[in-house]
Amino acid sequence: MLALSLGELISRPRLSPNVAAGGRLGRPLAPLSEPPSVEFKGFTGSPDTLNLMREQSWGAHGEHSLVVRAVTEEVVRDIWPKDYLAEILAVRNFVTQRLRYVNDPLHIEAVKTPERLVREIREYGVAAADCDEIAELIATMALQLGREAEFVVVGFGAPGDYSHVFARVKEPKTGQWIIADPVAGSDERTMAERVTTYEIWSLDEP
Repeated sequence: MLALSLGELISRPRLSPNVAAGGRLGRPLAPLSEPPSVEFKGFTGSPDTLNLMREQSWGAHGEHSLVVRAVTEEVVRDIWPKDYLAEILAVRNFVTQRLRYVNDPLHIEAVKTPERLVREIREYGVAAADCDEIAELIATMALQLGREAEFVVVGFGAPGDYSHVFARVKEPKTGQWIIADPVAGSDERTMAERVTTYEIWSLDEP
């Protein structure tokens, strides 16, 4: 059986299904032609979307998923024990490299589960995701590492006019909340300074 290191997982532009399914990443995956773990519905506003994101992060295809857990463990395997900030940054960097940002369809809200995203990464090397799904995967991996996580929905104009969501994760030694927003690139501070309206959605209790 082929052992696949984190370096190889990050650096390969495209993983073949046979390689991606082998070694330390676990058992072979079911074909993606099976019914997908993704919720489609008409867009009815950010509260419904955020409630769905929380349910999926906590659920069988999120925090409870051994498929996601295997990748989470692989991402932090070489980090020194109890270096919690390094773990958070490793998760953020993994998601940055393995998820390609795309917009939602125009008239529906589509939210893939974290497990679905991980399966696509293992099948194709990179998965497509919007900001909801990116935040959801980061938060789920953080929960699996024992960290507190939140969704922050933000806007850059009128109060309550929300257009973006990201995850933030609590570093337990300092109590500092770390913004993990690959959509903002390397300039999360500038993005945060532009925010004029926001809400925080806790993932502390299912």
